[in-house]
Amino acid sequence: MKNADHNSSKIELREKLDSLYKQGVFIDDSEKRLSKLENLETEMNKVQNDKTIKKLLGLFKALGNKNRLLILWLIMNGVRCACEIEHILNLSQSTVSHHINALVEAGAIEAIKSGKWNLVKSSEESISKKFFQKLIENAFQ
Repeated sequence: MKNADHNSSKIELREKLDSLYKQGVFIDDSEKRLSKLENLETEMNKVQNDKTIKKLLGLFKALGNKNRLLILWLIMNGVRCACEIEHILNLSQSTVSHHINALVEAGAIEAIKSGKWNLVKSSEESISKKFFQKLIENAFQ
């Protein structure tokens, strides 16, 4: 049943692509576009199960909070003590700790214990480091 629905959908898609081709919207005809889409569909099945996608989802979820973005911005400007973050953002120790833990779990930052002090820095292995450095630099300019 699922395959039949997919084939029916493909027929409708071909008709829409033919129409767009005739209108001059696309350079490639529907057969070329469908062939490329089939290749993308195969790749998509691989990508959906990739660990990187799962990491990115966790990272974006962790960054879906204003305070966490601000914490990340502070950390991108150097290693920070949790007490500095508490002071600058005017947040309680428990709130900062909660946000730091979420960012650590997402792989965006690293926590460093130094005796009784909690320090945080950007994760050298993070898939996000260079991307977010540029994003944050551009956003806060």
